[in-house]
Amino acid sequence: MINALKKEVYIPIEIKPREFVSQLLLGGELAKIGLRVYLGSKKAIDTLMENKTYSSGVYLYKGGGGTINKFRNLSKQVNAIAVLDQEITPVLPNYDIGISNRFVKGCLKYVSRLYYVGPQARETAINVLEGIDPKNIHAFGWPRIDLWQPSLHHIWKEDIRKIKERFPEPFILFTSNFGCNTKELVEQKSIAVGKRGKRKTKDELVFWRSNFSKNYKKYNEFIDFLKLIDSDPEIPQIIIRPHPSEDHFAWKQCIENFENIHVVYEGDVNPWLLASEGLLHRGCTTALEAAVSRKKFASLSNFSIDNSLISIIISKKVKDVNSLKKWIKEDNSKAIEESTHFKLLKKHITFADKNSVHKISRDLSIISGPPIKPSHIFKKSIKPLKFLKLILTKIFQKIYKKPNYLPKLPKTNKMQNGIKLSECSHYLSKMYPNEKFI
Repeated sequence: MINALKKEVYIPIEIKPREFVSQLLLGGELAKIGLRVYLGSKKAIDTLMENKTYSSGVYLYKGGGGTINKFRNLSKQVNAIAVLDQEITPVLPNYDIGISNRFVKGCLKYVSRLYYVGPQARETAINVLEGIDPKNIHAFGWPRIDLWQPSLHHIWKEDIRKIKERFPEPFILFTSNFGCNTKELVEQKSIAVGKRGKRKTKDELVFWRSNFSKNYKKYNEFIDFLKLIDSDPEIPQIIIRPHPSEDHFAWKQCIENFENIHVVYEGDVNPWLLASEGLLHRGCTTALEAAVSRKKFASLSNFSIDNSLISIIISKKVKDVNSLKKWIKEDNSKAIEESTHFKLLKKHITFADKNSVHKISRDLSIISGPPIKPSHIFKKSIKPLKFLKLILTKIFQKIYKKPNYLPKLPKTNKMQNGIKLSECSHYLSKMYPNEKFI
């Protein structure tokens, strides 16, 4: 019954292409074991938090970056806050810097669980984070990695069919992670990094600005490389998938005169990878996805700023047009367990008999608090003082806005066309064919 007393979990989605389907996989597992799941945009879930009646349930946060007020206020609305960090990926150059910068000092006292992708990230978190008991830090793996397994490739069958109808000729997928593909983004991100997360030292700010500048330089070099391969008949068409944080319009401007290269940012990356002949990358997480999915992949190492990344180490190296042509003709369908790099991968990714959604869902159930009536049944009202504060804040920000501060990503980058019930129903029916979700 929809109005039955149940434990609850609230799952906000910040970047739909990155999180939606994998969190839906987790949500389905939670529902299977009897919990009520609310999954939606960050704005929708946070509105629910502000209006819910009972201080119970678990809020599953996407990572750090929030203020102390954010965590404090959430803690008043739920029984527990858990963090499944989507940005502490195995391809980070330095776990220490990545993890320590995720939380403003004082936030972790409001967090009951931290979930990481693998043993190395967990070990680092235990060493660098203060304010949370190590026994509450787990390396259960990622729902995203569960989703990459060949056993779940069938859920993308319809998506793959549509992609191949649109691009009937074979194509290579390139997933970008330059991050900065305009001068403006270099400036904006250099300022933003000093304003978000943990307070940065002067040396750290210099490091990040240098990092953004180097990536922008590599981006321009990559555009020159695309000019070389665009008209080569031995190279299939290339589909470039920009990173959500990049300027997609700038990408399209750069390749508008190319005949064999396209920029497409639609849906989840999984079906695009599976529909492709293989993946080219410069150090991004999709390389790990290709490895797990048994798709061939290679790194364009000349365009990376750090060739010590695990995603580069496990990849074939493409350094010029000739090595690209050679790689295109190769085949690879090895299981990840057969990889010569599997021992290295196991340090960064949890591979276990039980997948991550099984373990995370049962742990969330433990900390979710008592069963309650549905939280979505409330009468929304506008509190006058809160509304006035909101209006005054927007006016103040408009008047005193700094022109070079990082703007929020366009909604089409983050949420694309939003989250629809029909999508949820479609994917859940493929993931859990024997379950009937209300």
